[in-house]
Amino acid sequence: MRKIRGLLLPGAFIVAQLTLWVWEVPKLGEPPGPTAWITAFVATAVAAHALERRNRAPLQALGQILGSSVLVQVLAPPDTLSLVASVAVLISLYSASARCGWGVGLAATAAALGVQLLPGAVQYGLGSALLSSWLVDVALYLPAAALGAGRRRRLRERQAASRRLTRAEQELRQAADTERHRLAGELHDISAHHLTSVVVSVEAARRLGDSRPELTKEALGFAGRTARETQVALRRLVAVMRVDETRGDELAAPQPMAATIDALIAGFGRLGRPVSVSLPADLDGPAAEAAHGIIREALTNALRYASGAAVSVRAERDGEALHLTVDNSAPSGGNGLRIGSGRGLDGMGRRAAAVGGHLSAGPRADGGWRVRAVLPDAGPARESAGGRRRDFPREQRIADAVVCGSTVVASWAYGLGVAVAADAGHGAPTHMLLALLLTVHALPLLWRRRAPWAALAAVGATAAVWPVLVTAGVLPSSAPNVLLGGGFVELAAVYGVAAYGRVLRPVTTSAGRYVRSSAAQMTIPSGYRLSFLAVPAAAFSFAVFMTTAFAGDGRLLDDVADPFTVLFVLTGALLAFGPVFTAAWWAGWLMHMRRRRAIGREDATFRSLQASTRNVVHGERQRVAGGLQETVLEQTTLVIASAEAGSLNDVATTTRATLAAMRQLLGSLDAGGAPAASRDASAERVPRE
Repeated sequence: MRKIRGLLLPGAFIVAQLTLWVWEVPKLGEPPGPTAWITAFVATAVAAHALERRNRAPLQALGQILGSSVLVQVLAPPDTLSLVASVAVLISLYSASARCGWGVGLAATAAALGVQLLPGAVQYGLGSALLSSWLVDVALYLPAAALGAGRRRRLRERQAASRRLTRAEQELRQAADTERHRLAGELHDISAHHLTSVVVSVEAARRLGDSRPELTKEALGFAGRTARETQVALRRLVAVMRVDETRGDELAAPQPMAATIDALIAGFGRLGRPVSVSLPADLDGPAAEAAHGIIREALTNALRYASGAAVSVRAERDGEALHLTVDNSAPSGGNGLRIGSGRGLDGMGRRAAAVGGHLSAGPRADGGWRVRAVLPDAGPARESAGGRRRDFPREQRIADAVVCGSTVVASWAYGLGVAVAADAGHGAPTHMLLALLLTVHALPLLWRRRAPWAALAAVGATAAVWPVLVTAGVLPSSAPNVLLGGGFVELAAVYGVAAYGRVLRPVTTSAGRYVRSSAAQMTIPSGYRLSFLAVPAAAFSFAVFMTTAFAGDGRLLDDVADPFTVLFVLTGALLAFGPVFTAAWWAGWLMHMRRRRAIGREDATFRSLQASTRNVVHGERQRVAGGLQETVLEQTTLVIASAEAGSLNDVATTTRATLAAMRQLLGSLDAGGAPAASRDASAERVPRE
């Protein structure tokens, strides 16, 4: 099917070109000779073959067509093979820009324009006619290349949209697993450090109770406080998980983390462990939050596996990266408590990867352990001033420049053709002034995308200068015939208002605390669209200025420019310009609506996938919240009761049971939600997290 579609354009081109040949030959003064017939069939066949391969080899196809174009303009009768000389070249330029990008497209356009000078010089000689014909080619070739580049950009946008939807579908498929891993990390972070600290303090009090009886009271008080803190944190997590998803969970603004990390390390030091600290005073943002989690886990591991070891925590910035190192020396006694769940290293690695960093951990030569992380820590992004959009891609800026240049060249070509045909006899200064006026008139088109209404107003303002210069005698009375070519600029400005009068702005969808959005979306502005007002505004202003310019010498339609004649000409100009400007508006409006529908379809699909992902995540939260309520929170209550009863043995037993219940819940998360058997025995054998 694709091959058949690829042959449709070459086939239609052959039929159209041969039909034109048959139509034009009888109009010739003398029948074409054998050379012309051979040229016609060979050039048509070569051009059709090049069009068939324009997508596979665009530059080679362009070279074939340019060669055929030169031959037909030199060897064939005029106007008989114009499709080969013009339409085929435009199509090949479009394909070259669409397939090869802006740089190659502009180079190909420049090469094509250079090649076309040769047959033009043969046909017209060196003079104004050659320049006028070449300017027409410029005015046609540049838009063809711009349209091709626009097609390339739209294809890239489609591919990007397809990738975004694919990522959203993957997130939906992985949502339950992702949320289970995230919740497992949260539960581990909340419970592991606190409960491990309780076990450490209780075991120390039990060993040293005979020689230091005050440790028993301190350990019981610490166990009660820590168990209550753990219970409060778990209940807060349960409450958050049971919040209705329709309310959303917006990410809080980054908070300073230096004081929080200092408090964490101070708590570690109160357990009797020597610790040295070197941290920047202004830690905040995602990197600081990740560092806090990594430090907490590393300290917890030191408590579990490196009894009596000294610990060092260091963090320093190097450019836009935060280098974090947590070292502990070799354990001074025993092999640690061995109460880990076996997931600490994975958790630290995920924290580092979540902010775009990386983490490594392993034994040191002296028998200790080192955790090292490199975390991106760029400064806050500068907010753009004001609400105006400034994110136009380079291709769009180049397209605006091409549109501006094309209208300028088209205006020049029209004006030069009119001057040559009328034998106006304008001197070089007049030609230069007219070219300058037409150029200034088109310059506002550079802003047609970002400020279309302002561009339209500026175009009208520059046209208002024309009648003033004619009336003042700076321009001759025949100049308005040349300036009439400035209407191309008005058409482009009206198109710009219709297409870009209300910009479809890309905005990042707010990401929930637990549901991340992986794609930027497009928002469609609401409100009544008034862009059609550009048609009467442009038609009326251009008609008024041109009528005034033509009447600048006091005459209009070879008669005195009285009010009735002026009104008659103005009405005729409005009737002539109105439909043309309306057509330009419709072209821009249709482009806008096509883009809007595509964005709407993508947005609806993405929102549907995002809603499904939220539902899956919410269900997983409810299941985990129920498990916490039924097991871990009940065990934590027993720890508090044991501490209040003053029994170190019961505190140790219930704390270990709480850790076991937490590990069982974490194991059920690892198993995808199925109830898991107790993993105490396997966890006891884990030598290091």
